[in-house]
This record gives sequence, C-alpha cells and structure tokens, in this order.
Amino acid sequence: MEKRFYDRQLELKQLVEKFESMKGGELVVMYGRRRVGKTEIIKRFLETIEAKKLYYYVDLVERSVLISGVQNEIEKQIGEAPRFDTWDDFFAYIIKESEKGKFVLAVDEFQRFLQVSPDFITKLQRYWDESLKYRKIMILIVGSSIGMMEKIGKSYASPLYGRVTSRIKISPFRYVDMREMFRNINEEERVRYFAVFGGTPYYLAEAKNGGESIEQSIVNLMLLKGGKLFDEPAALMESEKIRTHARYNSILQAISAGKEITREMEDFTNIKSTTLPAYLQRMELLLDIVHRKNPVLGKERLGRYTISDNFYRFWYKFVFPNKSDLNMGKTSEVKSWVMGNLNAYIARAFEGVVHELLHLYNGKQIKGLEIDFEEVGNWWDRKSNEIDIVAYNRKKSTVMLGEVKWTNEKTDVDVFDDLIRKSKLVNFRGIDKFIMVSKNGFTKRCIEKMEQMHCVYLDLPDIEKLFDDAHEKGQ
Repeated sequence: MEKRFYDRQLELKQLVEKFESMKGGELVVMYGRRRVGKTEIIKRFLETIEAKKLYYYVDLVERSVLISGVQNEIEKQIGEAPRFDTWDDFFAYIIKESEKGKFVLAVDEFQRFLQVSPDFITKLQRYWDESLKYRKIMILIVGSSIGMMEKIGKSYASPLYGRVTSRIKISPFRYVDMREMFRNINEEERVRYFAVFGGTPYYLAEAKNGGESIEQSIVNLMLLKGGKLFDEPAALMESEKIRTHARYNSILQAISAGKEITREMEDFTNIKSTTLPAYLQRMELLLDIVHRKNPVLGKERLGRYTISDNFYRFWYKFVFPNKSDLNMGKTSEVKSWVMGNLNAYIARAFEGVVHELLHLYNGKQIKGLEIDFEEVGNWWDRKSNEIDIVAYNRKKSTVMLGEVKWTNEKTDVDVFDDLIRKSKLVNFRGIDKFIMVSKNGFTKRCIEKMEQMHCVYLDLPDIEKLFDDAHEKGQ
C-alpha cells in the first residue's frame, strides 16, 4: 500500500514549536479515535526534531514483558543497553538522559497502562513532580481510547490531573485535506469517496488501494465478509470498552435511517426515550461519531441527532442492516441495493462539503459575494420546510440562505423559487443574500432568475477551483 504523510501540518507544527521553545518539562496528551493517524504524526515529529528520543508502543502483555520491551527499544533506537527491573529504574534512566540535553519520550496506546501496569502512571506522577517537570523533557502520551485519555488527564482522581501542559485532539481529515489523497481523480469522485469513507486516513488509504473504483472499494472493504472494514465499528466500540453493543448499534441504525429525534428512535429501537440521551452522549463524547445539531435561527427544541462521521453513517445505513445477507454471501444483491441508493445518500454529505467551503471562505468573497457569518448550518421547522444553508451575522444584520443539489440533472428555477418562499419563514430581520450550489449546474431560466436576484451560484467545477485556491493559500 502507498504510504504517505498527508496534511497534519498544523499538529506537527504545534509539537515542533513546543519542543523548540521548551524551557521545562512538557507533558502533552494527544488523543483521537482509532485510525485517525496519531502514530504517523508522532513518528513524523520524531523524524523532524534533533534530540535523543524514544518511541514506545504499549502492548497488552505482562508488566515484566513491558519493562523488557522498553529496554529493547532503547537499545534499538538510542543505541544504549541499560538494564532495569522496575519502572523506578526506567525513570532514573530518563532523568539521567534529560540532564544531557533535550529528551522526548513518546508512549503510544498509553491508556493500556491502566490495564497492564497502572503503577507506571503513579510513578510518572511522582517523578514528574519531583524532577521531570523541571527538565527539558517532552513526554507525549498518545491514546486511541477517547474516554480513557479524558480520564487520565482531566479526571480529578487521575494521578496526572493538573499536570498535563498541553492537550491535542486529532480529528479526521476535513474534505479540503482529504482531497490531497485523491489528486488523480475528478471532483465528483472525490466527493463520493469522502461521503462513503469519511475523513479517517486509514479508511481513505484502504479505499484508495481497495479497487479501481469506489464501487469496487465498497464491495472489497465492506460488503465482502472478511473485508478490512466489514466489522470496523465493533472494533471502535471495543476500544472504548462499550459492552452493550446491541443498543448502540440499534440507535446508530435508527439515526442512519433518518430517525433523528428521540421519539422516533424509541419507536425504531424500543429503547425508552428517557434512557436514550445517556447512550447518545456516550457516542458523542467517547466515540466522536454522533452529535446533536439545532436548526440555525430555528427553535432549539427541534434539534436532531446525526451521525457526524460519513463512514459510520454509510456503514450503519448500508452494511449493518444487511449483515445477514452479506454473511450468507449475497454480496451482489446488497451491492445492487447500495448502488441504487448511493446518489441520494451522497447528497447529504455534499451539504457538509459546501458548509466546510463556506467556513474556509468566511471573511472573504466568493464570486463577489462577501462571506461573513457567525454561524452556518441548516434550518428546518415542524412543517417539513428545510433550507440547506443558513449563515447569519447579527452585527451586520445579514443572513445568507442557500440550497445544495447533488443530482444528475441541472437545477431548475422551481428550486430557487422555493428557497425564496422558505426564506420568509426564517426568523431574522436583516438583509437576505442567496447562494445556490448544484453538482451539474443550472437551467438557463434558473440562471436568469438568480442573476435578477443577485444570487451567487456554483457548480462542481466552481467548487473544485475554490477548494484548490483555499488549499494553495493554506486555509
């Protein structure tokens, strides 16, 4: 598989700057969902700096094996052969080395110490307080269990509470970053890959190498039993020690099927709506795949829960409900159903891509239209009226409203007319500005009407150029 380091320049810069300006100890926590590329960032950082450094990956093994493993890594990476039997001996070695100059210790999957050797964490606390915080040493604590890493650094009961000097969360790629992995395909295909595989580097790398087309990658990775991503969500839940998989799976399937409020989820899953918020909160805080969103300039009580990660939204919509058929080898039948519904599924992900573009250009202009907002999102009401783009600025008394279409036909004037109608339902007093986005452009009469109303309109080539420009400028 092609192995490249994509993006992550911001995170890498943060680490390098902390290292170069280090006057005392730095205890840095880096965390994020599994597969987002934390280890690659750490390895690139260690390759970048000039210092004595040690990278150690914590396996689920006995304490004595861990200690001997550390010794082996010191010998391989530093070229020294210290011998020690306890963590006290290890920290004595680290302290001695830090007296000679800057030293970096990176511990990957740190949360596993809670299972296999919790005394390492209490020893770290002791030696940090007594010595390490006064020395030019950077200790990088890296973990893929969001819940565990939150407890290690933030919980009052944690030995490291109040000692962490910096916290870096690694999130999946944005669309503007993901595009760099797929330079050799057109913009429509990039959107399709992002809609299906999301922004997780590992999933994207597998998709890129999983077949000659996105359809083939979907089959090879997710629809074939034994595919690398066939059971990926279960592995995520295991990493967070979530036991009641059935309930979480049912809730995520409900949301992916459009049941986005607790009453609808209860009807779909038979889980009482009074208990649903606890599960939803856990999926938001620990799994980082669900979030609640409210209608922009709408009523908060109309808020909905959505699956924020495209890969998990796709998996729970298309793979999970068909697990029985897939296990029986009915791959072709499921593939036909998936491909028949794929375009409609991508439409929603395309809205997210357009929202991201607006964020990139906030404070700038798109085709002469000033983009300047405090918040951007969707709007909806109880009567099934929805607007894809609502971005407001109260100080300037402006609101921008728009529609986003992912269809194989040109968008006609009726869509724009309906946007004008719905704009009058939004509770905002100020100047209305309009923007229309369509994958395949617009009909002549739609363009004429939009130009009369000074509406900015974008097709996919426009979107491609705007993202290219934003990337070149490092936005």
